[in-house]
Amino acid sequence: LQGHAFGVKSVTFLENGRLVSSSYDKTLRIWDIETGETVIGPLRGHTKPVPSVAVHGSRIASCSWDGTFRVWDAGSGKLVLGPILTHNEKTLGSTAYCIAYSKDGTRIATAGDNARANVWDANTGVLLHEMVGHRGPVLCVAFSQDGTRLVSGSDDNAVRIWDVVGECIGEPLTGHSSFVTAVCFSPDGRHIFSSSDDSTIQVWDVETRTLILEPLRMDNMVLCIVLSSDGKRLISGSSGGQIAMWDAETGDAIPTPFKDHKDWVRSVAFSPDGRVIASASDDETIALW
Repeated sequence: LQGHAFGVKSVTFLENGRLVSSSYDKTLRIWDIETGETVIGPLRGHTKPVPSVAVHGSRIASCSWDGTFRVWDAGSGKLVLGPILTHNEKTLGSTAYCIAYSKDGTRIATAGDNARANVWDANTGVLLHEMVGHRGPVLCVAFSQDGTRLVSGSDDNAVRIWDVVGECIGEPLTGHSSFVTAVCFSPDGRHIFSSSDDSTIQVWDVETRTLILEPLRMDNMVLCIVLSSDGKRLISGSSGGQIAMWDAETGDAIPTPFKDHKDWVRSVAFSPDGRVIASASDDETIALW
């Protein structure tokens, strides 16, 4: 899929099978994956690159390096909420790196360069809770399936688990030797997957806070991961343009015919039925597999 003027930063599927992407070109696009055509957009409003999008039902949430997040209607492309500032005058910085919806769609989480992860009311944009504890910019954030916990990763190399009301649960998970680029919970909430610039993916037991597998390794920095809805398959993308598939339960690499992108793979996504994978790259394309 081609249309973005610069590298594609984020990609995710809507429930109807269409695809949403965001880019360094400051826009979002909604794609028909059968025809490969942009059907809505480009959606304009952000004033800097848009590194992350998340969806719930007919809503698309986007965050930007301009320090705001917005919510769009997926059917019309109209803005329904925002722009909402993801920081305030009392905190440092303004860049927002990642956005996530809770499974029930009532809350949005953002990660920013003020060393905080924030939780917002998804309908009003009211700030509900600030997660304070990381020692550097927070680069990624994700909700557990039941919505009671949040996981975040930072350029302080640590992963933290939070109660959604803002309390950090236990000590940070430390094992990566470089920035944590992406995080997610397993569907049952028992495990956390984290990827890093150190070229590894680590799998943690939430209760014991220990690694349950040997680190999964790629040849270059691991920039993104996504877990299938049944929790059995993990897809990862790297700065070398590679896409890999893993058995999420054993850590075994699964051979695939995926071809490399010509530049960094910034985002990967599963379709709702789990049969299609999308990958977004700095080479300005989105590939469907």
